[in-house]
Amino acid sequence: MFRSITRRGGVALAAATVGMAGMSLAFAAPAGATGTPSGSNAKLIVGSGSQTSYDEMTALGSLFNSAPGCDLTASTAVPLNLNCGQASKTAGTAGGEQGYNVSAENPLNDYSVQAPAIGSGNGATVLQNAGAGSATSPVDFGRASSLKGNSTVNRVKFATDAVSWTTFNKVGGVKTAQSKITNMSGADVKAIFLGTQSCTVKGVAYTMNWICEGAKVSSPIKVYMAQSGSGTYSTWSSYIGLSSATSGAVALAGNGDLAAHTNVFENQMAYISGQADAANAIYFFSLGKFTTNCLGKKSSALHCAGTPATNFTTFGSIDGIVANASSVQGSGGGAGVTFPVTRGLYNMYSNSSATVPSSEAALNFVSEYGFLCKAGTATDINAYTGNSYRFDIEAAIKAQGFFPLDVSGSPFSEGTVTYPAVLTDAAYTAIDPTTPTNGYCSVSHG
Repeated sequence: MFRSITRRGGVALAAATVGMAGMSLAFAAPAGATGTPSGSNAKLIVGSGSQTSYDEMTALGSLFNSAPGCDLTASTAVPLNLNCGQASKTAGTAGGEQGYNVSAENPLNDYSVQAPAIGSGNGATVLQNAGAGSATSPVDFGRASSLKGNSTVNRVKFATDAVSWTTFNKVGGVKTAQSKITNMSGADVKAIFLGTQSCTVKGVAYTMNWICEGAKVSSPIKVYMAQSGSGTYSTWSSYIGLSSATSGAVALAGNGDLAAHTNVFENQMAYISGQADAANAIYFFSLGKFTTNCLGKKSSALHCAGTPATNFTTFGSIDGIVANASSVQGSGGGAGVTFPVTRGLYNMYSNSSATVPSSEAALNFVSEYGFLCKAGTATDINAYTGNSYRFDIEAAIKAQGFFPLDVSGSPFSEGTVTYPAVLTDAAYTAIDPTTPTNGYCSVSHG
């Protein structure tokens, strides 16, 4: 299924699910299609990939979708084709959707939906296949939470996140041996996930044991690993130094059934909570997803969705550094970050070197020139909220537990790439910059 948001009734941040079977693809340009005339039908923009940014891009898609465009109910429009016809589609002019002036964000009423999560790496692959004309599904951009790809794909970083270790501090209402452990050194975290942790306590040698981290009693550590196609796995494995040569390291941790401890779906504790060794488990989690999925009045009593009400989860610190806005967002634009494991949230598009670049509708939404990034959103006003679009974009990012790259409110250099997005359709060049400029994102090749 795709997840989409209605354009009507203002900015709705709650999502509604739309079945693919009930959606007419006649309204959409083919995946990877080049620019189409500005009088054409509103275009479907499909995103695929990361689970981490799925809800985030659904919320941001809602904001984009509901930006007032041309009035499709006007007598000179062609509503059954979602076509502006002769209705006003020039940004700033009167006679737009719901009586508002046409916005400089989405004048043609293009609309974004999110395909189910398949992982960042798979998102890049599906995007590249779409550009080659052999897509398994119609995809216009990829969602990613790690850097991986090739030169035909550009990645646009629009937010930042952290990843850290997690463990249960209570299981079934009973405190675990590690219940009071909230911080570990980076060296110890790496040793645990590589299966090499050891210590001697009161003359007794231990390996892979919570007592090495300060537990009062001996308790084995059971390591869980996420699916290898996810950006969360890629980020964490890079931090701990997990390579192809050490890919079997989890087996060294004495987990027994290796299959039960690997390829766990990312950013959830529900599966682990049902395992016999849940009280000894250690895993890793996105800060943004933990913030929205694991709730409670105090850090020692955070209950994660899908787990029993008597299970509570710790989101650990590393080297004494707590993952929060100060340590993860830093001073803005990627500077001043102190938490050891951070990563960007990216949208990927097929750039101008690809056989078939991403559609200009997709570029107007997710590229370095588009809605999520351009400096113009700081002054463009959302008619439904009275806020600038920049304010609403950043509010949506924060609501999902992530952090915008911007701190000061001022645009910064987004960087340049050899093969940028290319906009030629007058409907998009009229509202987006077409040369490198300052904005609120960071662009790089795959």
